Amino acid sequence: MEFLGSFLTVAEKVGLLFILIAIGFFCQRKKMLTEESNKSLADIVMYIVSPCVIINAFSANMYSKEELTVVLKNIALVAGISVLAHVLMIVAVTFIFRTPDENRRRLMRFSAVFSNAGFIALPLAQALIDTPTFHEGALYASAYLAMFNVTLWTWGLVDMSGNKKDMRLRKILLNPGVVSVVIGMIIFTSPLYLPFGEGAGIRLPGIIADALATIAALNLPLPMLMVGYYLGKADLRAAFRDTSSFFCMALRLLIFPLLVLLLLWLCGVKGNVLLVSVIGASAPVGATATIFSAKFSRDTDLSVRLVSLSTILSLITMPIIVGLTRMIA
Repeated sequence: MEFLGSFLTVAEKVGLLFILIAIGFFCQRKKMLTEESNKSLADIVMYIVSPCVIINAFSANMYSKEELTVVLKNIALVAGISVLAHVLMIVAVTFIFRTPDENRRRLMRFSAVFSNAGFIALPLAQALIDTPTFHEGALYASAYLAMFNVTLWTWGLVDMSGNKKDMRLRKILLNPGVVSVVIGMIIFTSPLYLPFGEGAGIRLPGIIADALATIAALNLPLPMLMVGYYLGKADLRAAFRDTSSFFCMALRLLIFPLLVLLLLWLCGVKGNVLLVSVIGASAPVGATATIFSAKFSRDTDLSVRLVSLSTILSLITMPIIVGLTRMIA
C-alpha cells in the first residue's frame, strides 16, 4: 500500500507535466509554436528561468547555523553523487555502444548519459519536495544540475563534436547552471544577519524575492511546452520501428536509475538526497541531444525520436522508480 501511495503521488505530478506537454503538442500542430519560437523559449528557460529557480531555491530558505551545516553537507553529497553517477554512466556507454556508424554511436552514448535534468527532473523535484517555506527539492536538484552541466560541457561536448578543442574552461564555468549556483551559495551561506529573521543567509527584499519566485514558477510550464513541441514534430511510428534505440532508452529510463538507487541504498543514502538523485537519473533523454545533434551534424531525426519516445515512456517508468525511491527514502 505504501508503494501504491508513492506511485500514485508521483504519477499525479508526472501527469501534470504531461498535460502541459500535451498543450505544447497541440500548439505545435496548430502552428502556435514554431521552430524559431521554441528556440526562443529554450533561451529564456536556460538563461533566465532556470537561474531564477536556482537562486530562488537558495535565497528562499532561512536556516539556523546547525541546520545550515546539515543542508550544506547534503548539497555537497548530491553534487558528488551527480559527478559519480555521470562518470559511471560514461564508462558504461563507452563499452556498450560500439556501432561503426559514428553519428549513431555518439548520439546513443550522449542520450543514455544525459537526462532531461533541467526541464523535467528539476520541476518534478520541486513538485514532490518543496513547500511554501522550504525549497529543498529545488536546492538539491540545483546542485545535481550544476554538476550535470559541468559533465555536459566537458565529456558531452567533446564526444558529440569529436573535437577536444570545443571544450573551453569558460563554457564550463560560465554556463548558467554553474553561475547561478555560485550566486545562490553566496546568498545562502552569507554570515550577514538582517532584522527580517535569524539564521544564515541573506533575506532578499520582498519585491526582488517575489520577482524571482514568479519567474521561477515558469520552470514548470515552459520546458513542458518545448517537449510537447518536439513530440509534435516527431515521427513516432519510425521511433517504434527502430528497435535498437529501445536499448538506449532502457538504459536511460530503467537500468541507470535503478543502479543509482541500488548503489545509494547500499551506501546508506536516504531522504531527499536519495530522492533528488534518483529523480535526476530517471528523467528521459534530454532535449540537449537534439540541440547538440543539430549543432554537430549528427542524426537529428534519431535524436528527436529518442527525446520524444523516452518522454512518453517516462510517464510509466518515472512513477515506478521514483515511487519505489520514496518508499525506501
